[in-house]
Amino acid sequence: MAEHADTQRLIGDLVREGVVVSVDHSAATARVQFADELTTGDIPWLASRAGSTRTWSPPTIGEQVMVLAPEADTARGVIIGSLSSDAHPHPATDESTLTEYEDGARIGYDPKAHALTAILPAGATLRVDADGGLVFKGDLTVDGDIKSTGTIAADTDVIGAGKSLKNHVHLGVQPGGGLSGKPQ
Repeated sequence: MAEHADTQRLIGDLVREGVVVSVDHSAATARVQFADELTTGDIPWLASRAGSTRTWSPPTIGEQVMVLAPEADTARGVIIGSLSSDAHPHPATDESTLTEYEDGARIGYDPKAHALTAILPAGATLRVDADGGLVFKGDLTVDGDIKSTGTIAADTDVIGAGKSLKNHVHLGVQPGGGLSGKPQ
């Protein structure tokens, strides 16, 4: 039978805090160093989903994590979650849900403001592929140019620089090959 001190140590070593020191993306494993300088071998991290719906969010070097080690055997360990730290503090301090990426991109939802945001850093792009179509309900404001490789259709009117496409008039219209004046 194990001594009381051995039992306490085993229980204490079941779940340990450590810092990620390397990540092998192709193998989906990482190495974690604990405060006593012990470093695990390559161990997997827990995924939020791993069935027909799958997520991929690997830990990063320097990230503080919790490791579950059955029977205190770190070779069988699994990274079960992350902890905020001084080096990597929480990205928010309210009831919002927010994911912040290394390059500064932020995707989140604020239930108080009823606002879903995707803020990308300079030079970043966003791509949506939807062969079945894309529907926006509500007003749309675009701060920049719009380019289309297809037809642009409007059910009511198109207004450019205050001129209605369907209700504007042309001055100086004459029969023959002349050009009309600008719309009024």
